[in-house]
Amino acid sequence: MRRLACLAAALAPLAAAPLTAAVGPWSETPEAKVRLVSSLAVATPGGPAGLGLEFVLAPGWHVYWLDAGDAGYPPELTLPAETPLRDVALRYPAPHRFDLPGDLVAFGYEGEVIYPVDAAIAPDAAGPLPLAVRLDYLVCAATCIPYRAELTLELPLAEASREDAAEAARLATWRARLPRQVPGEGGPAVAGRIARGEGGGLHLVLDFAAAGLEMRQPDLFFAPHRAFRFGRPHLQATAAGPAFEVPLSPVDLTRPMPGRIAFDWTATGLAIGEVEAWTGRLDLELPPAATAAGSTRRPLWIAGFSTAILLLVLAARRRRRGR
Repeated sequence: MRRLACLAAALAPLAAAPLTAAVGPWSETPEAKVRLVSSLAVATPGGPAGLGLEFVLAPGWHVYWLDAGDAGYPPELTLPAETPLRDVALRYPAPHRFDLPGDLVAFGYEGEVIYPVDAAIAPDAAGPLPLAVRLDYLVCAATCIPYRAELTLELPLAEASREDAAEAARLATWRARLPRQVPGEGGPAVAGRIARGEGGGLHLVLDFAAAGLEMRQPDLFFAPHRAFRFGRPHLQATAAGPAFEVPLSPVDLTRPMPGRIAFDWTATGLAIGEVEAWTGRLDLELPPAATAAGSTRRPLWIAGFSTAILLLVLAARRRRRGR
């Protein structure tokens, strides 16, 4: 009995101590280190995994947003066929713009970033749950270096989940940096149009308006698009609110122009309360091709008819001269 009492006394502090969050080992390179983390000390089968992909970068190096910019690619997770995770999606916090040598631009993160990872645990999973993913990523400064990492994490399972306060707070901070969907409650009103410039080039214009909107170094980003490239946005402050004008250029000049363009945008530095980043989709009609000033384009059948009449008149004149 005395031994049992001593054992109970020794284990009592461990039982009272908070459970630590599940954190995987670092995969380290000279430019960056990366690991899987979870906000949960204990997860539940069928519930969320609370995952994040954490990078710590050496000074001057960056990793990428979903659109990398002029070069590069975002991190890519590959799960094994027998994974206990379901509905896995890598999420992207609001990015920053990096101007690089050679007039190149990149979109991403420096210093430290946690990409939140949406994932659910299979209902029939049993713990402790070993997780493994393959990560392909690119780190860049003046040059770029690709890496592949095998990341692991062991996640305890129980009937009731428990958060780790410190890790949950860190992941919540980065989830709060995910752009808020527009239209939505509390978001700005966004209007868009596509116009043609003097040389016939296309320009996208996005107008933002909201009560209490505060500009904090605004910027505008776009998801990759099949038909068009988006140039550097030009910000204008109007009485109604900020407006961005963005040059558009076709990806392939040999293909006919579409009648409409649907695109996904992300705006940063437009604060409404505590939210500074917004995202949405617009579907806009392209303006018709420009014509010469002061002229109108005639239907093709009229042009063809006029040409035929002219040829008949010329033939009649030749016959008269031949008589």
